[in-house]
Amino acid sequence: MKRSRLILLCCALIAVSMVPWIHQSLSAAGEGGSSRCIDCHTNLKKLIRLCWKVEALKPKPLKSEETSGEG
Repeated sequence: MKRSRLILLCCALIAVSMVPWIHQSLSAAGEGGSSRCIDCHTNLKKLIRLCWKVEALKPKPLKSEETSGEG
């Protein structure tokens, strides 16, 4: 009987000592402590600028001979 109470007391002590750590982790994620990926991929200006940079780096497709020449 005493052994089960000791185990229960230890589990309760561990659970209570973890509450501040869990609370800190959850509140940091909700207050802008999100990952850099989420910050970047939800910022519309950064996404548009990144798309422009990617388009500038892509090689331009060559025009076919059928479309070049007379109008």
